[in-house]
Amino acid sequence: MTDIHHERQRRLRAVLSAAGVDAAIVPPSGDLVYLTGIDLHLSERLTLLVVPAEGAPTLVLPKFEADRIPPDLATSTWLEDDDPLPVLLAALPAGARTLAFGERVAASNLLGVGEALPETRLLALERVTGGVRAVKDDVELAALRGAAAATDRAFATFLESPLEGITEAEAAARLALSLRGEGLATPFASCAAGANAASPHHASGTHVIARGEGVLFDFGGRFEGYLSDVSRTVVIGEASLRLREVHAAVARAQAAGLAMLRAGVRLGDVDAAARSSLARDGLAEAFTHRLGHGLGLEIHEPPYLTGGNDALAQAGHVVTVEPGVYLTGELGVRIEDDVLVTDDAHEVLTKAPRDLLVVP
Repeated sequence: MTDIHHERQRRLRAVLSAAGVDAAIVPPSGDLVYLTGIDLHLSERLTLLVVPAEGAPTLVLPKFEADRIPPDLATSTWLEDDDPLPVLLAALPAGARTLAFGERVAASNLLGVGEALPETRLLALERVTGGVRAVKDDVELAALRGAAAATDRAFATFLESPLEGITEAEAAARLALSLRGEGLATPFASCAAGANAASPHHASGTHVIARGEGVLFDFGGRFEGYLSDVSRTVVIGEASLRLREVHAAVARAQAAGLAMLRAGVRLGDVDAAARSSLARDGLAEAFTHRLGHGLGLEIHEPPYLTGGNDALAQAGHVVTVEPGVYLTGELGVRIEDDVLVTDDAHEVLTKAPRDLLVVP
């Protein structure tokens, strides 16, 4: 592990101590990568990092996985024929009264600990830490900038090839290939054309992209472990007046949200600013999801730009700002960018043109 990982563990221990929590139990997830640099597969096999409020962490995992772990991280292993629960219990601090579990800990493991330690209080780790990972450090910001820049280049390259007459699935595959060509790991891309774009999470299918249709792309990938997440709307040839009007309304909504976004502002108010803009255009009811989410080691992580969120934006937060309008049976438009919150403003990390992109 690096000095950065040891410092992150130290900060977590300080949070646990202040909250009166004896240990955090962290499953394979962005939290595990953040704390150790180790990216393990989440499976049915018990694999959990125990981080005590005092002392060094221990990774409980199957014995056959132990050779992947750096020597400066203590391990406690179990064999395939073993019950791993006693191994986990032995790794917990003696006399632990309060434990905080990551959200991806299997229910069977959580219930097993609860039954074995009936007097111990079990908490959700996120409620204790308050999103320790939400404020990005310089190393993380460099990776996020790299992801954003590579994604911009990949999309520009992708648009050099014709789209008319190919299916949504073919277009998505081409875009994913372009993302990989820019060095992004685990690239993702979806394509929704025409009325299909009215479904925010449409699965790219066999629909053939036609001239004049709005085509919504959602795409990104991982650079040095950190993700990008971008949406743009494209049209082949001339766009209809309706598509141009809706796209302009979504652009105004994004601008309204961005104008509000800076350190110290209530996150719910950023969502409200974008939603109010769409209300002035008579489209608020067609904006059916939150304005955005945190971005980092995971595609969706705290903080969330959603109505009712009283938490305050902090310098170092990286969030998506992605208003959308979805008109069933007609069209859908979303503009999504990755944005760094600064002390007095913000910085848009993704630079791909936000206009309604017209291609031949």
